[in-house]
Amino acid sequence: MRQKTLLACMLLASPALFASPYLTVSTSTTSRDYPIVADEPLVIPLTKDKYQLKISGIDGDCTNELPNKVKFNTPIPLLCGSDSVLPLNIRFTGDYSFTYSAEDHSLVFKRQPKKVAKKEFKRPIPNVQCETLPSEPQVIAVGDSYPDGTQLRDVFTNDIVTVKSGKVTVKPNQASGGLTLLEPVEATPKSNALNYRNANIYFVMVDRFNNSNPGAPQPYGRQSDGKDNIGTFHGGDLNGITEKLDYIKALGTSVIWLSPIVEQVHGFVGGGDSGSFPFYGYHGYWTRDFTKIDESFGNDEDLKRLVDEAHKRGIKVLLDAVVNHPGYSTLADIQFDELNVLKPEHQLPENIAAWQPKSSENWHSYHSNIDYQSDEWTHWWGPDWVRTGLPGYEQPGSSAITLSLAGLPDFRTESTKAVTPPKWLLENPGTRVKARENQTVADYLIEWQTDWVKRFGIDGYRVDTVKHVEGEVWQRLKAEATTSLEQWREENGKQGQPFWMMGEVWGHSAHRTPYFDDGFDALINFDMQKKLDKGAACFSQMAETYQNYANSIQESKDFNPVSYMSSHDTELFFSRFKDYTMQQNAANALLLSPGAVQVYYGDEIGRNIGPYADDFHQGTRSDMVWELSKDKQALLKHWQTLGQFRDRHPAVGAGEHKVIDNDNAYVFSRELDQDKVVVAYFGK
Repeated sequence: MRQKTLLACMLLASPALFASPYLTVSTSTTSRDYPIVADEPLVIPLTKDKYQLKISGIDGDCTNELPNKVKFNTPIPLLCGSDSVLPLNIRFTGDYSFTYSAEDHSLVFKRQPKKVAKKEFKRPIPNVQCETLPSEPQVIAVGDSYPDGTQLRDVFTNDIVTVKSGKVTVKPNQASGGLTLLEPVEATPKSNALNYRNANIYFVMVDRFNNSNPGAPQPYGRQSDGKDNIGTFHGGDLNGITEKLDYIKALGTSVIWLSPIVEQVHGFVGGGDSGSFPFYGYHGYWTRDFTKIDESFGNDEDLKRLVDEAHKRGIKVLLDAVVNHPGYSTLADIQFDELNVLKPEHQLPENIAAWQPKSSENWHSYHSNIDYQSDEWTHWWGPDWVRTGLPGYEQPGSSAITLSLAGLPDFRTESTKAVTPPKWLLENPGTRVKARENQTVADYLIEWQTDWVKRFGIDGYRVDTVKHVEGEVWQRLKAEATTSLEQWREENGKQGQPFWMMGEVWGHSAHRTPYFDDGFDALINFDMQKKLDKGAACFSQMAETYQNYANSIQESKDFNPVSYMSSHDTELFFSRFKDYTMQQNAANALLLSPGAVQVYYGDEIGRNIGPYADDFHQGTRSDMVWELSKDKQALLKHWQTLGQFRDRHPAVGAGEHKVIDNDNAYVFSRELDQDKVVVAYFGK
């Protein structure tokens, strides 16, 4: 869980400006962006919460001054040339509209009537100037990338061209989105060692990817909701991923990032603002026991098989490390752990995991069965372990380190006090948790995380909620994980690259910050997703972004951004336009980006959002699609071609970026040692 941001991209009325202002609506838990066309209301659902509005990217001249607060049905003057930041307090869940006026640079905010006809949202394709794709062969300069006489192959058409006087003649290809990728026919031998700056990371949400045993019941008494199963476990497991490793490898994947696989809280909490669905920890971020695999996902042998088979294919494996918080309390866990915090007067089913709301209740109503004022809560995690709003516990603070993310208990990782794990955890069936002398909360958490490396040879971590834990903890985690991997390799007669750590710092962009001094080899780049709208509409719109990213990478040798187009915490790119051509062209822009890239499962086939009730992020975790339409098959083939090109050429992500002057195309080269490629874009 992490801070999330709702972004709404706004298009100005004058197409000559080609500006793209953004409306950012932030809470501590949600994120999505929408375009706003001038003078056309954008209607979006908002739940009861406190938000922050930030409107940025408004060009032009104005003398507006910001008001202190947002008023309904009243034009809000916006700043020109700088960000407009305003608080917004939503007291009633419902549909709200934002209407932007390009004439006076103002925004009108209204609450919509309850009965509003909803239609599928489709983002309009950005109106940007772009080169026009010619139909005749084109002569382009390739600079000093290759000596005369070098034969080059166009990856998409397989045409062979020869360099003459520093130029080649190629035929523009409409099927590739106007893109030509040139590589030498005589390939330079590729090193077996992965250059992580060129990493192509495939992010799999385990539960939603592939179910290897569809008939198996869910463990721990987990239930189907009998409806859309928005927040339930769907059955994806580790063996299901192993079955699809060849598919994943064919995408040019060099690294798999798995959502957390450790045992989750057994039960549910209420989903969405209205409690319209039971919400389980299928996503993996509500941990109960950090030392064992959740039975919904498999067991130790399944993980060992997956890691071994991935390594055979040259794919590295990242686990998702969550150190900031454990999961919520649930009815099922309270019963399983025999915590005496249930209200005795309430009639509960013998199997509390099967509790369902009555007709007058919703899924939040399970709270009415629990006595949150009971002193018995000290037998849960205990006040020495977490801060949370329970009797006898330290209350969450307001700083990034001490706050409670989404109401989750916050581990006291800063504490120097020796602690003992709670009794229920020490007695948890199959646990590897042991009481140690003189260990702090951070000591235990680091031990539990690095044990996976020591036992299975895990190659690295994707680290959750970096800004909410002390930097010293991350430094220790990196050092001890490195030692654990070395120990595993020595015991198993293996060699390999150093342990690798990628961090999630919410909102971080493609520039080096002090977070890299805390043991991180890379940070997720939240900037790219905003750039891809224009990049998918016209590839040459990426020119400035590519140059900036490449400059940052070359200037800081220990800096590596990991760019993405979709994620479980923001949105699916395909859901923006619902257009396969845009999805294909966004793949061009993402996979040819300097630095590492992350592909969210299903990006490669245009996976669309699923049911989500009043929690949009549930829709971004829809089931992987395996029965492919012709459009999806064509997109997949394009993605494979592009991904394998990147995988063959470390220069794509890690090389020096040089723009080559051409009047008829956007052309650049990437060069790393002896590896060289040339990319040309002719238009649409």
